[in-house]
Amino acid sequence: MPRWIQRVREDGTTYMEPRDEAAKRHDGVAIHGDIQSFVSPIDGTVISDRRQYDEHCKRHNVVPAQEFSPEFYERKAKERARFYSETDGRTRQQVQRDREQIHEIIVRQERNGQ
Repeated sequence: MPRWIQRVREDGTTYMEPRDEAAKRHDGVAIHGDIQSFVSPIDGTVISDRRQYDEHCKRHNVVPAQEFSPEFYERKAKERARFYSETDGRTRQQVQRDREQIHEIIVRQERNGQ
């Protein structure tokens, strides 16, 4: 388990926070075991050591999922649920009718060549 965890502030910026007391110490040497080789789902390259993994993450601007806290995932799940369930006080039928009207307008515009 990593000793540091990435946190996200309310403004969207990130910072690293020590997970435990050992991470706060600055007097030791960190020794990490090697990782198992895997094929990147992003670009298909084979990643076989930590250095390649770190470079790959930087190159593709990605962060390993393990670095996010369970609280982060819970907050994002709530945001996602709220986003997909909000109807601004309208019934499901009204929302569906509005979607159909928007679809009809788009189709009409496409047929007119606009």
